[in-house]
Parts: sequence; structure tokens; C-alpha cells
Amino acid sequence: MDQKLNTIIESIGVYLPTQSLSTDEVIQGCKNPIPFPFEKVTGIKNRRVAGQGEFSIDLAKRAVAECLANSKYHPADIDLLICCNISRYDGKNMLAFEPNTSIKLRKDFNFSNALVFDIANACAGMFTGIHIVDAFLKAGAIRRGMVVSGEYITHLTQSAQREIEGFMDSRMACLTLGDAGAALILEQAADQQVGFQEIDMQTLGRYGQYCIAKTSEQGGMIMYTDSVNLTDVAVKSGAKHAMDVLERGGWGAESFQHLIMHQTSSTTLNSARNEINRLLSSNVCHDGNTINNLEQRGNTASTSHVVALADHIRNQKIQSGDQVIFSVSASGLTTGTALYVFDDLPDRLRQSEVQKISDPSPMVQKALYSNKQSNGPHIRIESVGTVPETTLGRNDSFALLKSAAVNGLSKSSYQCNDIGLLIYAGVYRSDYVLEPAYAALLAGELGMNAMGTSMDGKKTFAFDVFNGALGFLNACHLAQQMIAAGKCQTAMVVAAENENNATLFPNEQLGIQETASAFILDTHPLEGKGFSRFLFNYHEESLDAYTTYCDLKEVTPHLLVEKAPNLETLYLDAILSAVKELLELENLDLKQIDWVFPPQISTEFIIRLSEALNLPGQKFVDVVGEGPDLFSSSLPYAFEYAFAQGWVKTGHIGLMITVGSGIQVGCAIYHF
Repeated sequence: MDQKLNTIIESIGVYLPTQSLSTDEVIQGCKNPIPFPFEKVTGIKNRRVAGQGEFSIDLAKRAVAECLANSKYHPADIDLLICCNISRYDGKNMLAFEPNTSIKLRKDFNFSNALVFDIANACAGMFTGIHIVDAFLKAGAIRRGMVVSGEYITHLTQSAQREIEGFMDSRMACLTLGDAGAALILEQAADQQVGFQEIDMQTLGRYGQYCIAKTSEQGGMIMYTDSVNLTDVAVKSGAKHAMDVLERGGWGAESFQHLIMHQTSSTTLNSARNEINRLLSSNVCHDGNTINNLEQRGNTASTSHVVALADHIRNQKIQSGDQVIFSVSASGLTTGTALYVFDDLPDRLRQSEVQKISDPSPMVQKALYSNKQSNGPHIRIESVGTVPETTLGRNDSFALLKSAAVNGLSKSSYQCNDIGLLIYAGVYRSDYVLEPAYAALLAGELGMNAMGTSMDGKKTFAFDVFNGALGFLNACHLAQQMIAAGKCQTAMVVAAENENNATLFPNEQLGIQETASAFILDTHPLEGKGFSRFLFNYHEESLDAYTTYCDLKEVTPHLLVEKAPNLETLYLDAILSAVKELLELENLDLKQIDWVFPPQISTEFIIRLSEALNLPGQKFVDVVGEGPDLFSSSLPYAFEYAFAQGWVKTGHIGLMITVGSGIQVGCAIYHF
């Protein structure tokens, strides 16, 4: 594939629940009176709300179905599926953690050839997904990908109605929310004239505390927002970022027909428009080209750009050939800008409203994309960070995370501001914080380019990968593709875990180690060294063999865990087939593997794995001992231990294995 080809939106699918709720009804539903002109300030008259029995995953499913109906492609044509929603509210009073949303959709729609994982980056989630798919396309790793989000977030409105004490309350932003699902199919454009001309995103972690969504002390979930300070920083940083990207893309100040910003409130949109005009010393942005989609939709979080886009294609405002600026802002603080030129997508979507596209019988390649292409340049593990023993025992996942990151940086040749990409891959976090991205909070705590681009041009983009025990290896693979696509030069992958039930339900714990870890990754200076190929396999027939979700029906959140009695046997069977396939792709024999870095579930599990693979136990790095399970930190702890023992030598070949809910297996070959 030509790495210079742009990425284009091939299809869009949006689902809006049929039920609508007015701002008057929202305000009247508050326990305490709110003497504030809410509708006038926000510009929101109505918003769609999920119906009875509709939750985040249901909204995502409806959007995926619509996207496929508008596309010329079938599910088997999709090579990468990324779910980007903030909300994991997949059932009544149920916050789902494992398995992730993407593997559920993989099974429901038979995305049989797709690599899948979830990411989280607050309201920038879908554009983070687009940024990732763009990297995989430019690296030649996939042919096309789908980005999807289902945002059932009005449960936050219900919590806020019970809790808000007055119009200055930090929970007021919860009253602006609306529910929606959105999906996009992305592929490479036929020419450079259309598609994404520029996509750039960065994280200003200094401001990460301005908006936090987590469990409420009064039950359910809640979001706290410092609206004044968040808006001020988002408007100023977003406008400056847009100017920089416009200049880099060679777009003149009046070269666009539409400006689509994150839809939060009319006041914020007007402030952002005025700031852009101030920087340009011209009234370039005005009502005629600035899309305000709030009146009937509200703030639909990560789906808001796509919902606005679909609405304005449908009402004939956006035409084929139009040039659009997407301005992205989200808690974290994440800011971004994308410049896009439409092909005939608006005409095709409007036509499909009249009559869905007939089946053109597209070519379907049965093989996984990883069977056809190498997965990118060899990247190395430049540094490993774990939690010093003096820090272990803290019941705070963020404190553990910071400790591991600092430990990794202390051993690295890189400084904190050299990290261009920061990915958090843990699952269970203190207070069930789901917004902003944990990676963004860490960037702020470390001061990692936390106030913007440095004088020497350094910046950091941070987000979370959400995929159980596989998340860490997914993040390493993702970092490889981002480096290959030129999105960054150096990446840090981090993880931390918390036993959420430890205090109140001590007899119902996950059985994982409360710890944290980090890898720093860069391009290996020697050809043929470092990570080579990654492979991920899926066994959705065992989707329910391991599930976890937080029960929110009581004031105290309660994590519920369900494991099949034969779970480890299912894991072993899945690992054997994946290892066999990976070795065949790499033209390796199992006897050529010098070291195996297995899932650090338990010593007993590692012994069973060595016997199943018919390899000497001495080749398996076992750092878990009697446990508990090192879970998402298995690879860093095993890797660090092998080096500390002096086992690993130049020329050795390592086999990394991860396994988790889904059931999913991830493997990688590493050349030392």
C-alpha cells in the first residue's frame, strides 16, 4: 500500500433513540430548584434518551448495522474494529468491564477477520479511533477499519438530578447530555484530493482534573466538571491548534465550508468561534459555516461530531466536495484538529435514505490481515518499569501507576517530554474512574508536555486501551503501528490494577495483584531486532467464560466476577492454536524459541502451559509464584525478571503470550 494515501470515510451509521426529553423536563426533574436559564445558555431544547432496555452496547449495535447497510462492504471485509465509548453501561445498573464491547460486536456481526479492542479517551474517543485506524492504514497493516461508539450517558443526568444543589454545582454539565450511537468505516482514498488531509491530536494533561466521571457516593455514576476553567483552556488551546494544523495543511483561512466542533453548548461554540476569528483578525467563522447541532441532540459525548455530520448531510447542508474542519476537544485535556475533503459520500448517504445499496458482492479476503502483511518496523522495549516493593500494598491504582512510570523513566535514555504517545492498558481503577483517560491523568501528574507543545516541538497524545489482560500487548502493537505511520517516535505503555472489592467485599475479589508496570518503546537501532509480528486470535464461542461487571443498584458499587470452572483449560486450548499459527507465519519452529513469557496467572498454569506446548519448563519465565495473577502487568514483570536474572542474551528469540476474556489470545515474537 502507498503510505501517502489519505484515509477516507467510506460509510457512516448513526442511531438516535426515538424517545426525546426536553430541557424543561430535565430541569423540572431536579430534586432542588435550578434558577438558571439553562436552555438559553446551552442552546439545547431537546435530547434523545435511550428507551427502556436500551444501553450503550445496543446503541453501538444499531449504529454498526446502519453503517454496514450504507456500505459496499460486508463484516468480513473489516480488518480492525475499535469501540470508543466512554459509557460501559450495558445493562440496568450494570457497568461492564470484561469481555470488552468490541469482541461482543465481533461475535454479533461476524467480523470474522477483524482485530478488535476498545479504547477510551472521553469525548475525543471516536477521533482517537480514527487517528488509530489512519495509522494502521498508513502502515499497510489493514485494508479498512470500523470505529464505533454507543453512548448511553443520560444515566448521568438522572444522578445529577438527584444530587445537584444549585446552578453553580459542578454536576450541571450532566444535564446537557443526550444518547446516541455512531459508526464509521474508513479506508484509503483513491487519490490525494479527498479524505483526511491532516489529523493531529495531543493531550494537555495539566488540565485533566477539570472533568471527572466516576462512581457517586450517592449511588450510580456521576460527572464533575469545572466548566469555566475547562471551557477557557479548551477554547484557547483548540483555536491555536486549529490554526497550526490549517497552516501545516496549506488551507487558507477561508478554504473551508464547515467547522464542526465538539457539541457541548452554544456558549462554548460561540466562544471558540470568536477565538478563532480573533487569531485570524477576521470574521471567518460565522453562523453560515459553524455547525451547531445542539438544539435537538444535546451533548452526545464521543459521537457528537459524527451525529452532527450525519444530520447535516441528511438536511443537504453538507455536499460532496465540501471541505470541513473538525475541531476536537475533550476532558483530559485532549485537543485535536482534522481537515477533511468529501468525495461523493454525502450523495451516497442521501441516496441510501431512499433505497439501501444493493449487494455489489465485494471481494472478501478470508485470511486475517496479519497473515498477509508484516506488522510494521521492529520496535524494541527500551525500558521497563515496575512498582518498587516499598510502594506495593497501596490501595490506589493511580499512585501505583505513577510509581511504575517514574521507575521506567528513571531507567530510560529518554526524558519525560520525549514520550510522544502514552497508552494506559489497565482495567480496574480506583473509584471506577472512566473519564478522562487514565493516561491523560498520568501525563498531567508527570508533567509530560502537560501544557501543550514544547518550544522544541515535543508533544504527547494520551489515551486508554481497554481489553482485559490482552490490553497491554494490544497497546504495544498499536504503538508499533503509530511509530510506523510517523505519528510518534517514542511510546510508553502503562498499566495498573485495583481490587475494587477489597474493602467492602473482601471475599469476592478478582484475585489479581494490585500493582503497575510500564514499557518504553522505540524503533530498534538494529534491523531485525525487537518485536516482529503480533497475532491475536478470538474464540467468541467462549465469550461468557469470564465476565466482570460493576453492579450499581445499591449505593456501594459491587464488582461481580463470573468464571467458568474450566476457564484455564479453555485458555490453554486457545493458546496452543495461536502459538502454532504465529510460528508458521514467522517460519519458526517451537524449538527455536529460547524464552517464553507466559500469562502470569499462577505457577501451576505456567507448568500446564509448558506441558501442553511440550517445552522444557526452564524456558518459561515464572515471576508470579503463588500469585496473585499479575494480569495486565504480566509481560513487564516477566521481562524485567528475565533480564535481572541474566537469562536473556543477544540473538535469543522470545515468545510473548497473553490470554483473557473473550476468549482472546495475543502472541508476539521478540528478537533480542
